[in-house]
Amino acid sequence: MLDLNITMLFQLANFFLALILLNVLLIRPIRNIIRQRKSVMDGMGSEAASFEEQAARRLADYEAQLQGARQEAGRNRAEAREAGAAEQAALVGAAQKEAQAIMTQARETLRAEADATLKELRGRIDEFADKAAARVLG
Repeated sequence: MLDLNITMLFQLANFFLALILLNVLLIRPIRNIIRQRKSVMDGMGSEAASFEEQAARRLADYEAQLQGARQEAGRNRAEAREAGAAEQAALVGAAQKEAQAIMTQARETLRAEADATLKELRGRIDEFADKAAARVLG
């Protein structure tokens, strides 16, 4: 059976005293350290979330700028193609006009030479006729 005597009271008082001392010396400081670490970790978590948010915003801005640059490059390329096509058309037109002028000049030169040669030959027709007659008769 259980004997209730003074040692039991001393042991019970000793237990509560040890519990109080352990609470004051170990448990409360450890709880405070855990709370501090938890608040630091929460702060780091929110800081990491804000860094991720900033990185996402920067990435979105970068992609938007990159898309804008691609569109601008496409417009510049189209404008350059159009300008090149217009310049090509102008150059081809000028070359065709120059070729037409050269052809016209060449035709006129050939006509003039042909007319001059024909005039010369007509002027010498009597001479050729006399030579032909002399051969036939002679």
